[in-house]
Amino acid sequence: MSSIEEQLEALTVGMARQVASWLPAVTPERYVAFLDMMYHYTRRSGDRLRLAAERATLPELKAFFAELAEDEQSHYLLAKADLAAFGREPSSDTPREVADFHAFWEGIGPERQLAFLGALRVLEGVAGHLGGEARQGLGRLGLERTKARFILVHLDVDLEHGARAQALCAALGAGHPEPLLEGARRAADFWVAIHRAALAGEARP
Repeated sequence: MSSIEEQLEALTVGMARQVASWLPAVTPERYVAFLDMMYHYTRRSGDRLRLAAERATLPELKAFFAELAEDEQSHYLLAKADLAAFGREPSSDTPREVADFHAFWEGIGPERQLAFLGALRVLEGVAGHLGGEARQGLGRLGLERTKARFILVHLDVDLEHGARAQALCAALGAGHPEPLLEGARRAADFWVAIHRAALAGEARP
């Protein structure tokens, strides 16, 4: 049986590889669809993380989630600004893939608070495995920085967040691996579905 960290890292690497496999075929129009999806995905990031902070009973988790809420709450505006650089506005309806992720997150109770941490371990850690491919994809599309702020900012800030989530998993997860790993697995599935719909145009079955 591999260690908890090895399982979490394998999930994160798998997420990155799946998205990397779609990047060579991404067109400008699919990139715009990605920005629209990211607008909806991150529009409630602050609310989601504040909910996690409210439900957490471990002080170190409560503090971590609250800090991330402050960091993440306005990131949707980057996606909106990138869309505006294309002359587009965000769509009005929340995509089903994002709504499904919200439902998963809101269904995590205090007794399974480590599921929040497992989810953040993979969601914030994936940038460390995808940075090179993402930057190559932006270069292939010939996008100036004003159309790529969302990705460029997240490739940087997610590295720090991912490292901190990884350290907390190592400190807290050994005694309670099941909710940690379940949260990571389910978050990875939702994240891949969200990116599949945006980048490959394939809806969640």
